[in-house]
Amino acid sequence: MQFPNFSYVARTVAAVCLLATLTLTGCGYKFTNDHPSIFGDGTATMRIKEVDNTTVFPWINQTLRSQLYDEITDRNIAIMTASESADYEMVVKISKFTITSRVLGSKRETLEYTVELEFEATVYGGEENEVVWGSGKVSISRAYPTSDARFAGTQITKLLVESIADKMRDTF
Repeated sequence: MQFPNFSYVARTVAAVCLLATLTLTGCGYKFTNDHPSIFGDGTATMRIKEVDNTTVFPWINQTLRSQLYDEITDRNIAIMTASESADYEMVVKISKFTITSRVLGSKRETLEYTVELEFEATVYGGEENEVVWGSGKVSISRAYPTSDARFAGTQITKLLVESIADKMRDTF
């Protein structure tokens, strides 16, 4: 059996990766998904009780809800469920969601949208349904070079939900 010959660059990259792995694991570094969240070790259950939308875009409710479910589940923050007997309940209040045409083409079609989203998430838990965690009002605004307004809205929702999930990991 003959081993393949790797280039000098491939061997160097492999050596650097191995060295980085050994260094990071030796100093106690852990990925954020290995740390407990403010809800514990990821075995608690959570449901989204309500998404209050005061905007004229009814589809943003489901987009925000599905992004939250995915991000919280993927990061092992909690087990998302629809059951009313969940350990925690989240209420989301969307205060602002706007989509504005920014760049128009020669045929008056939209080539770029500016999207702004602002919402607040509050998590309740315990026997007396007290506030366990609150995001405060969070907002983001971005321009997207696309002719699809819904795509731009989904992308900005994903960015803001990732930011919310980061805050749920902050246990200090």
